[in-house]
Amino acid sequence: MSRALDARYYTDPGIFSAEMDAVFARSWAMVGHASQVAAHGQVLTATVGDESVFVVNNRGQLNAFYNVCQHRGHELFPPQRPGGDELTVPGLVTCPYHAWVYALDGRLASARSRDVGEICLPPVRLEQLGGFVFVNLDHSAPPLEHVAPGVESELLANAPAAPDRMLSWRNTHLVGANWKVVVENYNECYHCPNVHRSFTTGVVDPASYRIRCDEQVIRHAAKGAPPSQSGYTRLGEGADYVAYFIWPAAAIQVYPGQVVNTFRWVPLGVDQTLLVREFWLDTSEPSEVQCEVIDLDWRTTATEDFGLVESVQRGLSSRGYRPGPLVCEPSGVGTVHSEDSVAHLGRLAMAALGDHPG
Repeated sequence: MSRALDARYYTDPGIFSAEMDAVFARSWAMVGHASQVAAHGQVLTATVGDESVFVVNNRGQLNAFYNVCQHRGHELFPPQRPGGDELTVPGLVTCPYHAWVYALDGRLASARSRDVGEICLPPVRLEQLGGFVFVNLDHSAPPLEHVAPGVESELLANAPAAPDRMLSWRNTHLVGANWKVVVENYNECYHCPNVHRSFTTGVVDPASYRIRCDEQVIRHAAKGAPPSQSGYTRLGEGADYVAYFIWPAAAIQVYPGQVVNTFRWVPLGVDQTLLVREFWLDTSEPSEVQCEVIDLDWRTTATEDFGLVESVQRGLSSRGYRPGPLVCEPSGVGTVHSEDSVAHLGRLAMAALGDHPG
């Protein structure tokens, strides 16, 4: 019988610190969408674990680098606002401290007329999936396609226009819970029938909800709620709901009607996680009708989870907590009545840390 992880995995600052290297510095992290860096000189900044990185368009080629000058360590771009920043540079990146200048391929172009030798910004691996930009700090990690096999083709089958979408809406929320508490909550729908009434009546048919775990990808799929019961006006084709969680902290969703939206969870502390919630539509500003689904999601499903995960975090710190048994299906395929994905996420976390069930 599978059991929940021991509380220390969610409350120990030492484990959290170890995860920055063992998990976040060795995994693919979604940082945005290609539409945000579509033109020469456009820059997208993001936080990956405990590192700051940036993505830049160099005449159509997307490059990613650590956000740190190789002179004396000043950040090339200021600390990101929640969710990251988008800006445009005039073909060069200038350090605000001593005005060292870098070309968009990372090479040092000028050290204020001094010859300091050949210097280049440390590159970060970059790949795309259905238009979404992922980076990895580990140059020896498997390619994204090997980590998330088939996800791109499945995403495009459900939302063919995903690569052409643009950021239409973003909201953020600082959650008082460990990042694993938050992603476990996202990946199980055991709590959905009694908590997310709007989701299980106006978005999906809960009886059809299935969750399949495959290494570093967790796939969610369900039939959409009947159009007569939909909680929002569906503008596009496609009556199904699909979601792809990619370890450790990102998910791409398609709501019925080809409404493409994403979750990113940025770990800020052992009990602090920043949720970045984004919708990717066909215009930079959502229409009044498109706002229906955005409002429905944020006002109900997203907000309903905040109190849940923060309560769990407090409970995990209780002297009275003992890891309980997880409710799992014999088939291994999760439903709204099981927690198979929670067990799977626990195994991923322990494997990354080199731990073994004890």
